[in-house]
Amino acid sequence: MQKKLVMMILALAVVMPAAVFPHGPQGQREGRGQRAAAPPPPPMAVKQVKPGVYMVINGGGNSTVRVTDQGIILVDTKNLGDQFYNDLVAQIKTVTSQPVKYVFVTHVHQDHAGNIGKFVQAGVPVITNEGLKKSLETGGVDGKGYTSPAGKPAPPNVTYSKNKKVKLGNATAIAYHFGRAHTGGDTVVYFPDAKVVCLGDEFVTTPNGPNADYPNGGSVLEFPKVIAQVLKLDFDTVIPGHGNDPMTKADLEAYQKKLDTIAKKSVELAKKGTPKDQIRQQIQSQTPDIGTWQMTGVVNDQRLDAFYEEVKTAK
Repeated sequence: MQKKLVMMILALAVVMPAAVFPHGPQGQREGRGQRAAAPPPPPMAVKQVKPGVYMVINGGGNSTVRVTDQGIILVDTKNLGDQFYNDLVAQIKTVTSQPVKYVFVTHVHQDHAGNIGKFVQAGVPVITNEGLKKSLETGGVDGKGYTSPAGKPAPPNVTYSKNKKVKLGNATAIAYHFGRAHTGGDTVVYFPDAKVVCLGDEFVTTPNGPNADYPNGGSVLEFPKVIAQVLKLDFDTVIPGHGNDPMTKADLEAYQKKLDTIAKKSVELAKKGTPKDQIRQQIQSQTPDIGTWQMTGVVNDQRLDAFYEEVKTAK
């Protein structure tokens, strides 16, 4: 009897339509033997943050558009490629007919730096920290070369070391490099008249949380110190590198506290001899208020060796 029951179950599994078993062996949804197409990415959209300040979401990291009476100051240039560049320009034209006069790029990753070359070709000053240009030239601190399926952004035509101020019409923008955080060449762009800061991927609101790109000079331990410096500025609104809405200074303060907790707990555990393959689990279990926030971002598999070396040797 038991043997007959097993045979019946196996037979049913063979003839059952695909709709009853929607997932293939790799967890892919299938129908009639083919994988369903991935949904298209959401289109770019522009939203007003404050009078004269807009953010363009999707198509890469967020871009900020500061409209002045003499032109536009743009922060970040979307994914590499003509389509993304053209879409970004089209979004800007929905809010102003003014031309882009200055561009700041917050860091080296192509979803923010992708269209540097397009603006340089148009004769626009594209301003980055010198660390961004170095990462493009040398492939980051590990020297393995800049790698991205989309390709490599062009180099900027203006660099700075610690800070750079631009005044355009009725607005001022100040670029700051406060140290190593998401990468070793991060830029914070501050609009003091609007009380807005643009942080690129030093501040993200996606579920994975932030990450420290060690090959390009990032640092888990320096990250909270950098955000602490940002918090000294006079602002009330933050435009994140990813996330569809502007955030508040209180949001950034809470974020900094999480980063600081992770950094201190990481050093404490490493000094106690916690093995590398156990340190993430120990961080999570000993800091329950952090939850899984750091597991997929700050301390991830690809950078675990570099992270562990940093916290193990911290003074």
